[in-house]
Amino acid sequence: MPYAEEIEVKGSRSQLLAFFMDPIRFTGILGHMMIVNIFDKNENKFVPMGNLKNPENKYKILYALGDPESKIDTFVGTMEGPTLMYNTITYKGDADNSKITWKIDIIITELSRVCRLRVVADIKQKQGLFDRPRMGDIDLATHLVKEHLIPFVKFYFKPSLLEEISALNEVFRFRGSVEETILKLREIIGNIKYGGIIIIGESLNIIASISNGEILHVQINNSDVQSGDIFTHLLKTSGNIELIAYDVSLDELIFKNLRRKLEEIKTRT
Repeated sequence: MPYAEEIEVKGSRSQLLAFFMDPIRFTGILGHMMIVNIFDKNENKFVPMGNLKNPENKYKILYALGDPESKIDTFVGTMEGPTLMYNTITYKGDADNSKITWKIDIIITELSRVCRLRVVADIKQKQGLFDRPRMGDIDLATHLVKEHLIPFVKFYFKPSLLEEISALNEVFRFRGSVEETILKLREIIGNIKYGGIIIIGESLNIIASISNGEILHVQINNSDVQSGDIFTHLLKTSGNIELIAYDVSLDELIFKNLRRKLEEIKTRT
């Protein structure tokens, strides 16, 4: 049965996204998983990090479950993630023996001055896997949320220490065929109030700004074009396409610039 818990966190949505989009940090927080190899798309297999050429968000994982005071069971499996859909970051994984599968959703909702962070863990175990290993007196899903993710955020998430590069927040990422990408693109454009998209394909790079669900400014391979040309160029390309969508927090952007202006004024007086 899934276990969920939520807290309010001081910090921006973009800071929390950056914090949880790091898979090595994520597995470190969980404490019961270690990334040992990463999938390389060129080699079509898992390789050590030092041999990576074209990484994908798939990992070979060493799991360590049990009670450290009595018995620890270790086994090998995989993890995928992070995937980002609007305000939800998802990681999922399983064991190589297919007897355990899990998924953790991290849902970030920006409020007026804080963010609401909701963590949902869903772990399914087939009968006979280490007699359903538990962490003390609570099950694994509860343990990972209640005794790892939530307390780590409470004590170690320091937004003031995170580098604020821009006010762009990644809200969607997809990789697929041209036809699939066009369908996703039509869907995502209407859901962005202020922001933009990046599309990367074979010999094709597209950037476009969006306002109130409409494409404003488009560049294809560094040349300005009309908004409708996006679909024309996509239909002419082949292979897999990567689509990344962003929105802009106007409040965050305004305050960043106001703080910068304040510092400039103070240095002149």
